[in-house]
Amino acid sequence: MASATQVLLVVCGVLSAITIGTELFGIGAASSYLGGDEAAVGSINAYDQTSTIVNALGAIALIATGVYWAIWQYRAAKQVAGRTRRSPGRHASSWFIPIVSFWFPYQNVSDLWRATGRSRPPWQITWWVLWLSSNLAIWIAGRIYAAAETLEHFRSAMWVSLAGEVLLLAAAPLAWMVVRGITRGLLERARLVDAASGAEVATSPA
Repeated sequence: MASATQVLLVVCGVLSAITIGTELFGIGAASSYLGGDEAAVGSINAYDQTSTIVNALGAIALIATGVYWAIWQYRAAKQVAGRTRRSPGRHASSWFIPIVSFWFPYQNVSDLWRATGRSRPPWQITWWVLWLSSNLAIWIAGRIYAAAETLEHFRSAMWVSLAGEVLLLAAAPLAWMVVRGITRGLLERARLVDAASGAEVATSPA
């Protein structure tokens, strides 16, 4: 599950990069048209078609990643049950609960680091701020798109969407490192437990 989650995080990063390119293309096309280049209509239409496909793929990838991440975190928390402040079920569900999702997942991930015997990395707060900021920017972009009545409004939405995707692209490798680091910690902890159990068996009287 950890490997699948990491692969999906890479996919999300790639799609964010593609979305950034698409938004830059759209901004350029809109700016050209607003500057008096009527031939840019074709480019704007191409942007509309491309962005629809790219945004759909990005949404599917993000949802799939969220589901796999929740399952991975549930299983990770289950391996260290009793060593975290919340149950494995709360580890998974806190991502999807309004308001709670702003902070509980961060605390839960911090608990997993400690439960595996590792210190929380200093870059974890950077990952979390990038993740929250990207979601906020993308949400704002969606609101601007929905209310847009002029091409200038649409161009503003493109800029905000671009910012959100840049933040998401920056968060993706850090999220990948979270999954890798905690998974390695769990495997190492399991090896130590197995080694300790083997030593007890070897030294126990016949």
